Amino acid sequence: MFNFAFNSFYEAIYMNGHGIYVWSVLFIVFFSLLVFFTVYRYKIKKIKEKLDELN
Repeated sequence: MFNFAFNSFYEAIYMNGHGIYVWSVLFIVFFSLLVFFTVYRYKIKKIKEKLDELN
């Protein structure tokens, strides 16, 4: 029914020696998204505060 590419969890993490590159890029992408989301959330909050002061 299912045809998995890896036979064990270790093989899925290791990926024939390429795992360090794959997982590091994945970490960098998720970390970048988290930072961008946090920064822009802060910026939007500051803009809303300025608009409330004007009204």
